[in-house]
Parts: sequence; structure tokens; C-alpha cells
Amino acid sequence: MKSLAVCIIICVLSSFCFAQTSDVVSSSQSNNGSLLILADYACFKYSDNIDLVFTEIYYSFYRSQLFFRPDTLGYNAWVDVYIEIISETGELIDSSSWRMTNWTATIAESKIPNYLINDIITAKLKPGKYSFTIKIADVYSDVSGEKKIDFSIPSYSYTELELSQLELIYSISDPDTGPFNKAGKKLIPNTRAIYSHDDNIVYFYAEAYNFDSTWSTYTVDIRIYDGNGNLYKNIPSETQPISSKSAVVLNGFNIASFKVGMYKLAVGIHSSGQSVVREKYFEITPGQLEWEIARERQELVDFPEADKITSDDEAKNFQNQILYIATRDEINQYDKLPLSGKSEFAKAFWKRRDPTPKTAINEYKIKHYARFRFANEAYSTFKAADDSKKNGWRSDRGRIYIVYGEPSDEENNPSSLEAKPWLQWNYDKVEGGVYFIFIDETGFGNYRLVHSSAQSEPKDYNWSERLIPSSIGR
Repeated sequence: MKSLAVCIIICVLSSFCFAQTSDVVSSSQSNNGSLLILADYACFKYSDNIDLVFTEIYYSFYRSQLFFRPDTLGYNAWVDVYIEIISETGELIDSSSWRMTNWTATIAESKIPNYLINDIITAKLKPGKYSFTIKIADVYSDVSGEKKIDFSIPSYSYTELELSQLELIYSISDPDTGPFNKAGKKLIPNTRAIYSHDDNIVYFYAEAYNFDSTWSTYTVDIRIYDGNGNLYKNIPSETQPISSKSAVVLNGFNIASFKVGMYKLAVGIHSSGQSVVREKYFEITPGQLEWEIARERQELVDFPEADKITSDDEAKNFQNQILYIATRDEINQYDKLPLSGKSEFAKAFWKRRDPTPKTAINEYKIKHYARFRFANEAYSTFKAADDSKKNGWRSDRGRIYIVYGEPSDEENNPSSLEAKPWLQWNYDKVEGGVYFIFIDETGFGNYRLVHSSAQSEPKDYNWSERLIPSSIGR
């Protein structure tokens, strides 16, 4: 080993829409393989006497990408990790490999989306250009990935005011025995520089160096620029007393009012006529609620009558859309209402079926219209650009899909000399497990429901006899 000091330790955290990226100004990245690896880095002054730069390389990957096997305590996954750092001239500075594990109590826990496994590697490097490559392979499957970062190590002055590179932080908590402790806190890096509105705060960490003993104070200013380079927000400056030759800058700003998009963070340090500014790019994405509202709008964009009925055509469309999920009394009530009362009926209809009435969206309505759209397109016998002419919702398969959703599995039996084409849809979670039999009796793709084990569905226990092709020909 030359100059690379590797810290091989694993830490886990759960976060929604948590992701990370490298310093856009001085690095580039590439990712290969089916296992997605996220990475970033930051450089800090190492010593006043040694011409080396302390470099932290952060990487993470989603736990749900791994294959877990049961053990005596729960479930575990193993990965093989290989890393290397290469100089601009192609010299191998150092490399290392190891195997590490992750454990969960249940298999469902291992599949939690957006759950990141985080790790950190540290190295003392001379100023210059380098590339860092990390390869991760799942031991229990053929899933693997590779990430490469090209980055530059700056040269820090020993006498002039200096500021380290900016490290974007996802979360701040009390310190533990892990490798992410700095400035008396546990700082989890954000390896893709993406924050959602649910995160509320963008945190960052930096270090200021070379304060002179004759200086009394220093000032920190924070500016955020939008994707067009315009000043978006100017955080009021903070002035701090100088008590040593260096200082930690651990700060953050609220992003609740920020628009979705790309931004540039610029942090400046000023003291006794000297100034230095460092920059870092980050992105703001919608929060969970915003995604859900946008999804609801997207699902309903082709169904304006779902919320407001303004014409007889829309009134008829709405009745068709709820025909399979409404009760007979509701349909009778709807038929008797004038047009002005049908919109209020629609609002009350969905409100009664909202599983979470205190939230801004109606999950049941979203699910229903997603099913209706799919059934109308997938099972229509009239292919047309105009969705209003599609009739897939009227078909037997369309009705079953709208009412019960996507089947757990489907058995497709094509036409043969001995039998007509037929399908079997199985639903494992409906009434303890049910099935539906569809037969294409005409040979034109119009599958009719002939038998089902579900309650209140057609029954024909001799349905297999209907598979026999007719012996009468012309």
C-alpha cells in the first residue's frame, strides 16, 4: 500500500429520494453494470508540513439491489468490493478488495426502496488528477456494478486564507463509533447531491484554514444560484470569532420554498481583506406528496369527468367508468340526478372510497383509473387513436382487470388442433386464491369469461368441454 488509507466499514440509513453526486466543476463519472453505485468526494488540507491532501471518497448503493439468503437470525447478503486509484499518467496509486455483509430481520426489510448502504474511503494524495474506480459484485447473484470518478486534487496554500471543498450532507446526528464522525457529529454524505422537498434542509460541511493570529473574526456568506446562473437566494452573512488557525463550517439552509431544478451553492470565507469561495452543484426534486399529486393528475388527465361533470357525454363516461365498482343503489341514484347534481355525486363517490381521507390524494381513485386505462387499451377490440372509441373496459377481461387488478400470474394456452385458445388468470390474494377462465371461442381474440372460482362470478364446471373445436366445417 502506498498512500491509500482505506476505512472498510458499512453504515446503513433509510431515506426517501436520497441520492448523491460529485463536484461537477472538477470531476466526471460513469456507471456500468446492473448494480447502481453512487459516489462523491471532498478534499481537505492534511498538514502544514506535508504536501498531501486528505481525500474522502464516499460511495453508496441501494440495498434492494442485493440478493438475501436466510440464516439463523434473519437474512443476509454478501458483496465483493474492489477499489483502485490511478494517477493521470496511468500509475496505479493503490488498490484494495474485501468482502462485506448486510443483515436484515425479514426479507421485506431487505426490499425497502431507497434504503442506502453507505461507506467511506480515505486517502492522502498529492495534488493532481486521478481516477477512482469501484466494483461491487453480489456474491449470491450475478448482479454487479462499476463506478468511475475522474477528479482533481487541489493544492492548498500554507499562508493564505483557504477553504476546503464542500461536502454535501444528507443527515446530521449524534456521533457513534462509525467512520462518518466529524466536528463532534455524525455526518452522512449525500452522494448524488439530490434533495427532495421532504428533506427540508440542505446541509454542507467545509473547513477553513490559515487564520492569522492577528485576525479577530471571519465572515461566512452563502449564495445559491439557479440553473441559469442567476442569484436565487442570498443567505445573511455570519461573523464568527477566530480562536485557532482553522475552523469548521457546518451549515444549512431551508429548501421548502425552492423550485424543482438544478442549483449551485457558493460558500465564501472572508477575513482581513482575504477571501475564498468554493462551489457545489445540487438538485431539488419534488417531495413524496408532490409526486403523488402529480401522479394523480397524470392518471386522471384523460378522465376530466372524474372530478367535474359538465356535459351529458361526460356524465355517460363517468357512469361507464364506475359501472363495475359502484353498487346498484348508487347507479340508480346517479341515473335520477340532473347534470348539476352528478358532479357532487362523483365527489361523494370517491370520498367514500378514499382509504386515507386526511391526505391530499385518493389512492383508490388513482388505482381505479390506472386499471381502467390499462384495461381499455389492452383489451379493446377496436384499435383507434381516439381513446373514447376504445372498448376494452366492456370486455370480460377488462371487467375482471378493473375489479380485481393485475393477476398474480397468467396461463396462456394458444390455439391447437385439440383446443381453442384459452387463458387462466390466478389471483392469490383474492378470497384466499381464485382463478378465472377465458376462452376465445370465435378465434378473433375476444376472450369470454366462462368460469371462475370467485364468488358472484360465472360458473361452468364443464368449461373444458367448450375448448373442443367444432367439427362442422364449410
